[in-house]
Amino acid sequence: MSSAADYNNPDFSRPDPADLASALERVDIQPALRVGMPAPDFDLTATDGARVRLSAVLRERHAALIFGAITSPVTATNLPELNRVWEYFNWRGVQFLFVYVREPHPGETYPHHSSMEQKIAAAKELQRIEEVRFPVLVDELDGRVHRAYGARPNPVFVVSRDGRLVYRAGHAEPGPLREYLDHLLLWDQVKAEGLPTHNMYLEQIRFIIPDGPLHKKVVRRAGPKAVREMEEAFGEQSHLT
Repeated sequence: MSSAADYNNPDFSRPDPADLASALERVDIQPALRVGMPAPDFDLTATDGARVRLSAVLRERHAALIFGAITSPVTATNLPELNRVWEYFNWRGVQFLFVYVREPHPGETYPHHSSMEQKIAAAKELQRIEEVRFPVLVDELDGRVHRAYGARPNPVFVVSRDGRLVYRAGHAEPGPLREYLDHLLLWDQVKAEGLPTHNMYLEQIRFIIPDGPLHKKVVRRAGPKAVREMEEAFGEQSHLT
């Protein structure tokens, strides 16, 4: 079992090898958890002090789980549009939950987590700076929920009301998520009408082009240490030059 010290890396390390072929071999964010399987339940504390259990949410709603942290550039890239997607689906039976995880770019301002108090403080800061409109939950110090679902900086998962994982992606892109949630809600209507359906499975490898200026802003707010590590890891592709 991973300890909190093992999980909370004090320094940045590339999540994928620089070699494209090797990176594609490791593209699956969590081989032990596939769509169609029961989603791991959890009971976490929100930034407002409330306890939120996934299985309780699923009694009435589907759930979209978005993972991230304040030093994650891709988190900052996606949150403005994810707020708008939440506004659209919140009244239609989908609960968005943000799960705060480890710092991918720990620095002097936001170091790696050594206590729950520190992690909760960072989660509150993210919620304030990025104006997250849906509940922000704080994962355990050892990252048990993050590791169970797939320990990438900013993945997203959809869990249906029956408790099964129906969508997962290593990057929380708002567009594909919105498209899938529309499909899921239409599926609810079709089932309610008693119409016959056939299950269909889809798997893809996609790419993203990082937002250079925003990457620079987020890594710099983590602290000079985070900037140095990013430059050393990616060189001219670090988006910091």
